[in-house]
Amino acid sequence: MSEQNELIGALLDELAAQVMVLEPGDLMTYGEVLSRLEQLAIVCEGVGDPQLTRLAMALKAQMEGMILGESPDQAKGAQDLTTGVALAQTLMRGESSPAEVHAFIGGLGLGAKEPPPVGDEALAPAPAEEAASAPVPAEEAPAEEAPAAFMETSDEDDELLNGFVVEALEHLQSIEVNVLILEDTPEEQEALNAVFRPFHTIKGVSGFLNLLDINHLAHALENLLDQARGGHLVLDSEAIDVILAGVDQLRQMISEAQEANQAKRLRRKFDTSGLEKRVEGVISGVAAPEQPAPAAASAPKLGEVLVGRGVVDQADVEEALAVQAQRPDRPIGELLVQKGAAEPSDVAEGLRTQKALSQPARQIQAQEVKIDTNKLDNLLDMVGELVIAQSMVAANPKVSSIADRKLSADLAQLSRITSDLQKTTMAMRMVPIKQTFQKMVRVVRDTAKKQGKQVRLELVGETTEIDRNMVEKFYDPLVHMVRNSVDHGIEPTADRVKAGKPEEGTVVLSAYHKGGAVCIEIKDDGKGLDKERIIAKALQKGLIDDPEAFSDEEIYHLIMKAGFSTAEVITDISGRGVGMDVVQKTIDELRGKIEIKSELGRGSTFTIALPLTLAIIDGMVVEVGVERFILPTISVAESLRPHRQEYNTVQGKGEMIMIRGNLVPLVRLHSIVGVEPEVHDPWESLVVVVEHHGQRRCLLVDRLVGRQEVVIKSLGESLKDVKVVAGGAIMGDGKVGLILDVEHVFKHHESRRA
Repeated sequence: MSEQNELIGALLDELAAQVMVLEPGDLMTYGEVLSRLEQLAIVCEGVGDPQLTRLAMALKAQMEGMILGESPDQAKGAQDLTTGVALAQTLMRGESSPAEVHAFIGGLGLGAKEPPPVGDEALAPAPAEEAASAPVPAEEAPAEEAPAAFMETSDEDDELLNGFVVEALEHLQSIEVNVLILEDTPEEQEALNAVFRPFHTIKGVSGFLNLLDINHLAHALENLLDQARGGHLVLDSEAIDVILAGVDQLRQMISEAQEANQAKRLRRKFDTSGLEKRVEGVISGVAAPEQPAPAAASAPKLGEVLVGRGVVDQADVEEALAVQAQRPDRPIGELLVQKGAAEPSDVAEGLRTQKALSQPARQIQAQEVKIDTNKLDNLLDMVGELVIAQSMVAANPKVSSIADRKLSADLAQLSRITSDLQKTTMAMRMVPIKQTFQKMVRVVRDTAKKQGKQVRLELVGETTEIDRNMVEKFYDPLVHMVRNSVDHGIEPTADRVKAGKPEEGTVVLSAYHKGGAVCIEIKDDGKGLDKERIIAKALQKGLIDDPEAFSDEEIYHLIMKAGFSTAEVITDISGRGVGMDVVQKTIDELRGKIEIKSELGRGSTFTIALPLTLAIIDGMVVEVGVERFILPTISVAESLRPHRQEYNTVQGKGEMIMIRGNLVPLVRLHSIVGVEPEVHDPWESLVVVVEHHGQRRCLLVDRLVGRQEVVIKSLGESLKDVKVVAGGAIMGDGKVGLILDVEHVFKHHESRRA
């Protein structure tokens, strides 16, 4: 009991802090307060305190009224909440009486919403004056869905809607995670509440914003979960499927609401009746037939658009339709203009609106975290410029020649401050990979269910941070690779049992930092890659001519080629030879690399190494002649000065360097970049061994300057066709160093050799 009292005290303290600073109309905070009040009411009811329970339920009803716009004076409502929470705190300490609670609830004016008596109060007769003044509950009129119309919204409305979209999409993501926990442990009350509360918040806020189709579907799903919370329903696989289908539908509807508002056009209404029938079937125990996700209603006709915008009357449209019935070749817009009911510009605008409505809704990603992301990117760019400027000042010969201890100390302090500032702004762009990983739980579940397999996903290193922009670009390739692990990697249950493996396959998704990069690893205990089958397919497609000349990893990398697939059966998930080349392209764009290890019958491991950020590159600075070039450190394996006897020429393959028993092709970098080197003989210069797609090359350079982090700069439109260069960087002396594109250096060398 003491633990529950401590929980009540903690909830009241959190509520007191929130309601003290509650701003009228702050719908997102309204939702958070409502969630805490619901939790408070549940705990108080469990403790068996009728007065605290009644007060918590009254405050909850007050908050719901404010969210739904039923409380005209939002400022007074917020003040009442502050008073009510303070009363609950004093009641818990024994400093207030039940009469004070009764008087406070009576003063709220909740009417029919006043909570029912709790505990012993339910058996006591109501006071005469209370009975006489008790309002008669009025039957609520059913909400009517507003007809579609051109959206005219204020800046305040736009801000409310955008805030709702961002928060609601986060709520839906949280629901997905907790629903999948419920599938394994349906009796987990905490997870059940964690799914119920977001639906309740979405229902309330969408009702306030008059998004009635969203409100109705969220309300239906909330009812289903309420039945489960009350112990009247067990969430089986069918119920989980319905909830997840509801999440998908709500996400589409919410994104469409934001897109329509931004375009100031009609918002398409969605028919959710089929999904709502499935919900009712789960609640009643009568399974409803599964239906495809409801599609949005078709775009309205031109006449409906013009009537909705107030350009023409319905009578004008009907008259034009009557004429069109006799002359089907005459467009209705032309008839309305000829009649004088509409201007040509009005018809043109109506046609644009109609065309926009015929396009499928795009999934809108939240463009705001805590601040506008564009401002954050601009800040990072300016800090990068500041770091460059500081380096240029420190490297200036005139400054460095000044023998002044105070100046040296000040420059060192400036260097530390700019370095810390750069690290701080970089950290602002970093986000934990946890949310992306948790989305994969749904991917694995749906894919395994479709394939009739049993697969468990293990997540490791969810707190590892990665650049926010990189997460967005890497999400789709990660989904594809995880699906491939389930579809191609994990064997059917019967095959696993025959091979002496557990019936349930395992996919492990890991993230960790290694050598200045973020590594994402997808590992499965499936059948592994069949090297011989890959070789046969590669020979058939003409990708290789001598398998013995390729290492195992180079053979495995062939699956990343466009159109390459060894799948015997084409499914709707994979096997068409598309996808892995897109994965490779995305990894290349992110300046990353992928390593593939596999053991036939034991499983495969795909390790993707990505730079920590897209704005700054960790590079190895090399010199060729008088020019400096930067190689991404993630591609550099080692550097060395070869001996004379380690240099060889092989017929048909050009110059080679023997490195630990393996011949590696030599690339003379000066011939590719068009710079005269200081020396031409490899044994008098240095070679840098670089890797790409499992292949190695030795780049011949004059000298190594060292490892350095540089800010990437675009070279502009005029140099966009220079493939071997990925960008530029301003060095400490103010000169520009070119960042080399390792992939195109390899391709350029191969084309010259051919």
